[in-house]
Amino acid sequence: MNRAKTLNIPLDTPLGSWYNIERHIEYDVYRSQNIMCKRPVEEGPSIFERFEIAGEANYFVRSGIRTTLVHASHPTSMSEGREGHFHPDHQYNIIDYPNEQQRDSEEDENIEEDGLEILRNSDTLIACSDGSYDPLEQKAAFNWRIVTDDEKGLTSGSAPVNTNPKYLNSYRAEFAGLRGAIRYMKKHDLHRKAITLYCDGKSCVDALNSNNEFTSETLEKAESDIIQATQKIMKDFSNLKIEWVKGHQDDDDDTELSERPLPVRLNIQCDLAAKECLRNSIKPSKRAPHMEGAKATLYLGMNM
Repeated sequence: MNRAKTLNIPLDTPLGSWYNIERHIEYDVYRSQNIMCKRPVEEGPSIFERFEIAGEANYFVRSGIRTTLVHASHPTSMSEGREGHFHPDHQYNIIDYPNEQQRDSEEDENIEEDGLEILRNSDTLIACSDGSYDPLEQKAAFNWRIVTDDEKGLTSGSAPVNTNPKYLNSYRAEFAGLRGAIRYMKKHDLHRKAITLYCDGKSCVDALNSNNEFTSETLEKAESDIIQATQKIMKDFSNLKIEWVKGHQDDDDDTELSERPLPVRLNIQCDLAAKECLRNSIKPSKRAPHMEGAKATLYLGMNM
């Protein structure tokens, strides 16, 4: 069958009405450490019978109803004992990934923000970001910088890039730097200013400036999640321009750094700082955290 992936496939029997129940519910009983939820036998709206652990005892008792499952619940089954005591058939074991509850936040970044108040008092900001990637070491890092148009209030951030090694490349590092700068400006209420953000990755600039909707084809690309997440933040900015600047201009001639245009100076500084961050970084042994703004994140073991 040569039907394209994106075409709808007609069904012999049309689907009926959707029930208002939580997605991915396949089992009758779920449990957390202290609560069990049992689905009703009949199909229909999501109403769960709730069971709560009885103090220090090793059994559960009925305690009302719930309309949602408990966070981090595991499938199980249960048996009823005497006097209304219920016993789960499986222990509750959490797979202890250190990053499991960690959000993809700027807490991982090394940020120098002594000039933040100067940035807040300026109407116009100039920013730049750059990524660095070492295919032999399988490591990547980024650096971003923000200043006023008269080059005051320098604020910068650096961090290694933690993602599935299968998807780790120079584009990922570039996008991570762009997203880091954009996310920082949004968090610190700089998003209503006139901002020009420079990057030497032209394809990255074009991707973020594109208004194309994501399709099943584009979502298969390795960087689709970080592009989605970044564009979602960009919607809150009132006057953000992302522009290309030629990279590595310090390799072309011996012009003093101070004599170069501001975007070029920032690009050279970002490049050096990203390389330094990469050299000093340690390959992560933990799985990459979920990325806010991406619609879904699938983990297979340690890989995203």
